[in-house]
Amino acid sequence: MRFQRWKNIFDDFSLITQNIDNLHQRAGSKHVTELHGNIERNFCIKCRKQYLDIDIFRKKVLKCDCGGLIRPDVVWFGEMLPYNALKFAEECARSSEVFFTIGTSAEVYPAALLPMIAKQFDSYVVEINTKPTVISFDVSETIMGKRGNPA
Repeated sequence: MRFQRWKNIFDDFSLITQNIDNLHQRAGSKHVTELHGNIERNFCIKCRKQYLDIDIFRKKVLKCDCGGLIRPDVVWFGEMLPYNALKFAEECARSSEVFFTIGTSAEVYPAALLPMIAKQFDSYVVEINTKPTVISFDVSETIMGKRGNPA
């Protein structure tokens, strides 16, 4: 999918992703809400200082000037999603007229709730995926195929 084109079609378009690979931004998307963070960012767990240009694989332990440990800015299993990102995503789901869920298993919570929140608030929910998911029969429409070229 070329999300930049979608932004030109829809008056109010929000791109919310569970991806951590920065590919949406590299493809030209400007306003991306990252629910699970971004592997290309790092931060100090003590003072929260951001580190963008370090190679976290170069050393075993990287430390900030404050003495805190530096870690990738991604959500690990068992951690909470960033509050503001999740709140924004939920608001988008509640206020959407059309909600696309693309290329996901629909089993990673709480993000998996977003299509159902949208549906609950009368959005037309379209799932695009290569195989059926647990929400396939609950959404408005399911399109089987690759996300870049649905069949």
